[in-house]
Amino acid sequence: MTALFRRRVTAPAHEEWNAMTHTGGPQVLLAGSADDLPQIRQVLDHAVHCVYGQIYLEVGAGEAASARALLPSVLPEGMSLTLLERRPRADGANPGEPLARALTAWADEWATEDALDAGQIIAMWVGYSGNPAVDAACDDLAMRLDRTPVHLHRD
Repeated sequence: MTALFRRRVTAPAHEEWNAMTHTGGPQVLLAGSADDLPQIRQVLDHAVHCVYGQIYLEVGAGEAASARALLPSVLPEGMSLTLLERRPRADGANPGEPLARALTAWADEWATEDALDAGQIIAMWVGYSGNPAVDAACDDLAMRLDRTPVHLHRD
C-alpha cells in the first residue's frame, strides 16, 4: 500500500474510517491543535473497539484541562492521549513545533518497514493545517512513508 495524502475539509467519513481501521487492531495516530478537537472527537466517536494508538494534541499554556474536557470522557481502550502544552521558551519555539516533533518521533517508532512486513495498517489523521511546522512535518512524512502501509489524512 502507498501513503494516502489528501487535504480534507472534514475528518474521514465513518465508512471510510471504519474500512481503514477494521482489520483486527490497527495502529492509529490522531494529531492536531485545540481547534481540531471537533474532528478528533468525530473520529473517536466512530472508532472501532479494536483500534489502538496515540492522540497528540497541542494546546496553549493553561488550555489542557479545557481541551481534555472536549474529548470523550472515556477513550477507546487502546488509545492514549498526550497533551503537548506550548510554553514560551527562551529558544523561541513556534506554535506547531511540539506537534511536528511528536509526529516525527511517532513515525520513527511505528511507521517502519517492519510494519509493512507484518501487514500492519496505520491510519493517521493530522490537523493544524496551515501551520508551517506541522505542514512541513506532514510533507516529510508523506514522502518518507511512501513504502509503508500508512494512510495519512490532513484537514
